[in-house]
Amino acid sequence: MNMQKFTSINPCRWGIIGPGKIAQKFAEAIPLTGHAVLHAVASRDKQRSRDFAEKYSVAKWYDDYGSLIADPDIDAIYIATPHAFHTGNALLCLNQGKPVLCEKPLALNRKQVQQMVNASQKNNTFFMEAMWTRFLPAIEKVLEVVNKGSIGTVKYVRGDFGFHTPFDSNSRLFDMELGGGSLLDIIATGKLASTGADESCLAVLQYENGATASAFSTVSAYTSLTAEIGGTEGTITIPSAWYKNNTFNLRRMGEEEQNFTFDAVTNGFEYQVREVMRCLEQGLTESPAMSHEFSLLLSETMDIIRQRIGVKYDGVD
Repeated sequence: MNMQKFTSINPCRWGIIGPGKIAQKFAEAIPLTGHAVLHAVASRDKQRSRDFAEKYSVAKWYDDYGSLIADPDIDAIYIATPHAFHTGNALLCLNQGKPVLCEKPLALNRKQVQQMVNASQKNNTFFMEAMWTRFLPAIEKVLEVVNKGSIGTVKYVRGDFGFHTPFDSNSRLFDMELGGGSLLDIIATGKLASTGADESCLAVLQYENGATASAFSTVSAYTSLTAEIGGTEGTITIPSAWYKNNTFNLRRMGEEEQNFTFDAVTNGFEYQVREVMRCLEQGLTESPAMSHEFSLLLSETMDIIRQRIGVKYDGVD
C-alpha cells in the first residue's frame, strides 16, 4: 500500500464483501469519515449486490468476491459475511495484497485467526478485527483514565450483553454452520440451544495479578447492558448500552463523581474506518489499538470458554 493521503479529493475507496444488515451500517458510516467512499460491493446473490449498490449509490457491484478483490480501484475491503466464512474471505483478500477490516469475531477459533494473521504478515498487508466499540471516543477516554491510574490498580471488570430473540434454527444466532451463539457476539458455564449454539454464557476470568473479570452474554433475556471497572482507588461505570454509549462516570474515593460526555453516537462505525485509513497512511499492517496479538488472545480465550460450555462447530477443532 502506498503512503497515500486520503482526502475529499482523493478518498479511500472501500469495497464490501457480504451486503447484509451490518454492512448497511458500515455503508452509512462511510460519508461520516470525511475522506472515504464506498466504491464496490460483492455478494454471491446478484440481486442483493445490485440492490445494495443502488441503495447506497455504490459505483460497482459484483456477484463474486474474486472480481471485487481484483478491482485495482479498491484501497481496502470490509468483510461482513457470516462468522464461518471470515477466514476464507480474508485469506482471499490478504493473499492479493488487499487491506482488510474483518467483522468480529474474526473466526471460529484461534487456529483460523492465526492463519489470517500469518497471511497479513506474509503479504505485508493491513489486517484488523472490526471491534468498532474499541474506537468510540468514550471508550478511548475510559482507557486513558485507566492507564493514567485514576482508579488505581484495576481489580474487577464486569460487562453483559443480552437481548431476547425467538428461537430460529436457520438464523445466524442459532445455526452452527454460520457460527451461531451468544458467545461469538461478545466474547464457564452456559445453556445450549437444540442446535448446539449457546443461548447464554457466563465467563469468569482470573488474572495473574489477582484481578477478576466477568462477562455474560445471552440471546434469551434482556440484561442491563452496563459495564463497570473497579480499581483500588475508584470505579468507572458505563451506563446502558455500554458498547455504544457516549458517557461514563468516574467515582474516586472521597471525591465528587465526575461525568464524561461526548457527542452522541449516531452510527459508531466511522471511528474504526478512520483508524484503518490512519494505519494505511502510515504503512502499517496492524493497528496499535487493535493489534493482531489482541485478536489472537481474544480468540484463544473464546476457544477455552467454548470448550468448557460444550459448543462445537462441525469441522472446527
